[in-house]
Amino acid sequence: MREAFIHGCGDYYAAVETDDALVDLKPLVKEATGQPVRRVGRFIQLALIGAGRCLGGRKAPEDTAVYFTSGRGDMEVTVEVMEALFRDGEAPKPLHFINTVSNAACFYISKHFGLHGRSTFLCNRYFSFETTLQLALFDLASGAVKHALVGSVDIVTPPLSVQRRRLHLPPDTPVAEASHWLLLSADPNGARGAITAAAVFGDRAAALGLARAGSATAGATGQFGDGAAFLRDAGLPETFDYRAGRAHYDSQSGAVISAFLDKGSGALVHVNADPDGRYGVMLVRTAPP
Repeated sequence: MREAFIHGCGDYYAAVETDDALVDLKPLVKEATGQPVRRVGRFIQLALIGAGRCLGGRKAPEDTAVYFTSGRGDMEVTVEVMEALFRDGEAPKPLHFINTVSNAACFYISKHFGLHGRSTFLCNRYFSFETTLQLALFDLASGAVKHALVGSVDIVTPPLSVQRRRLHLPPDTPVAEASHWLLLSADPNGARGAITAAAVFGDRAAALGLARAGSATAGATGQFGDGAAFLRDAGLPETFDYRAGRAHYDSQSGAVISAFLDKGSGALVHVNADPDGRYGVMLVRTAPP
């Protein structure tokens, strides 16, 4: 697999400590996109904030493809629609019903940033960012796309006690909202770094093979599975901790790449694992000095 070069990163993260502590996102959306956006929920707002910060005011090529992911999708609007149907016995609002399709966020991203490439939404419980990044890398390597905007969003839907039950978390587990985005292309000029591999394996030996082949000097573990044991078997030190103090949301691994580009150097292996013995592995390197 050929490298994909990183030309932009954008992130949003906010812990949510009480039911009434959700941040007002409208000013942040306007700041990120240059204009107010009406009649959209938090899921789409967070996607626009992360993508806008990733582009940083630049005009992405019109043929840029959007690859979007989430651990659960737009839970806010889905809950509203389900409550209208099954609790209240009413038809849902048309716009809410349309937005239960989480790919609706891709429409708003394409509209506000002038993109006309393909768009894809993937939902994955344990490897949401890894699987989406893997698809983008395949398409870039094959020449199917020339530029890719890859991102993840996870939201909090109060009450927090119900949110934790939906996520199968112990009571009082800290939770957060987040949005993480990358702008990738096959062009190394001006890149901040590169993704050298991203893959999900059903076989531990195959995952270890990729980790050992990456010439990495540092390791990082995701929130799922025993990544520390994996890194030891791969002969890599767990030296990069990007999760310290970070509250729970499904696609935390989306944060590691920009964090490593900002604070690390060289090459990094990141690993997640699920209860069924699958592994998600990402390899990233910073640009040469």
